Amino acid sequence: MKLPAVAIAASFVSGIVLGLSKASAHAGGSRSYLLGSSLLAGLSILTGVVVLHFNCVTASGGVSLAAWVALGVLSASIAQQPLPPDHVVRLVDSGQLDLRSALRWHGTLRDEPASLPWGYGYEIELTGVDYHGATTPVHGGLRLSFTPHTVEQKLPAFHAGDGIAVLTQAKRPQLFRDEGAFDRRAYLATQDVDLIAPLRAPELIERTKVGATTPGTLIARTRRRLRDEVNMLFGAKPQVAGVLRAMLLGDRSFVDRDEATDFQKTGVFHVLVVAGLQVGALAALLFWLARKLRLSPGWATFFVLTQLFAYVAVVEQRPPFLRAALMATAVVTGSFLYRRLDLLNSASVAAMILLVAKPLAVRDSSFQLTFVAIGCIAGWRCPGC
Repeated sequence: MKLPAVAIAASFVSGIVLGLSKASAHAGGSRSYLLGSSLLAGLSILTGVVVLHFNCVTASGGVSLAAWVALGVLSASIAQQPLPPDHVVRLVDSGQLDLRSALRWHGTLRDEPASLPWGYGYEIELTGVDYHGATTPVHGGLRLSFTPHTVEQKLPAFHAGDGIAVLTQAKRPQLFRDEGAFDRRAYLATQDVDLIAPLRAPELIERTKVGATTPGTLIARTRRRLRDEVNMLFGAKPQVAGVLRAMLLGDRSFVDRDEATDFQKTGVFHVLVVAGLQVGALAALLFWLARKLRLSPGWATFFVLTQLFAYVAVVEQRPPFLRAALMATAVVTGSFLYRRLDLLNSASVAAMILLVAKPLAVRDSSFQLTFVAIGCIAGWRCPGC
């Protein structure tokens, strides 16, 4: 088989699509359906092993692809499992939690506070809420926003990992049911944001625990430091700073609508999206540095990959950049192993890694367009493959 990774990825995607359609017909992925999917996947793998044991290579290949389809169905059923009983969305939908009044929410800061054109934003991983005189454990995500009314109004210096308690009236993101309307609720759900809320005054939020220093918090602080450095270097030119933050760090918060429209009209809006263009430029620079430093192939590969994924860690809005980085990883690793690389195979490996981690990404139009474009380019360059 010339393109084994393509066949495997196609089988896995087919299984995910089949699993999503079946899961919706089985009440969003019931436990019985999950058990059936697990048995099907296990049986397919066992059959493939038995067939291969008897040296039936062709039959084993067909059974292995069927096993990948079954694994795709299993992945989709796992991704479609109902929310846990203590999830904030489930509590609100079942009427066990009333959001019509202000409540005291407890949680942990997921990231450093974000500086926005209108104020500040906080991403909080919820752990509990004070309700009816008791603290009820909850899980979910809360996006908190604060707009200062005066220049003197300042917020305490919080950091990623800190325990937070805030008094605010939270609500579910607005949902428009008009045909073709943007589903903001579903979009925020992909970012693990279930509730949104305003912070009326700095006195309503407090730190309950100092966060421990972890790799995640160090990355978050590095990301914030880089944003602040860009703002300081171009303090006299805020528009330039906003564009650079978008181009280098994936933060488009300070690119206003008129600027974005101008980029769209000139056909270069893609420079504001950290994706394949930046990956290619960075990988080429890193390879050049590795050669200048006269590193061995092993150390050169290690140098390129560590620097590349260090950049992935600090970039915001990661999915497009992560897809490109995985493609670059396949190319770098393949060259280190002295393997002839195929664009379709490399793209399929990247797609498989992403879908194993997040099967529902197959619904994402950005994911679909990325790999359709790669398939068209590869097919045009190599029509005989």
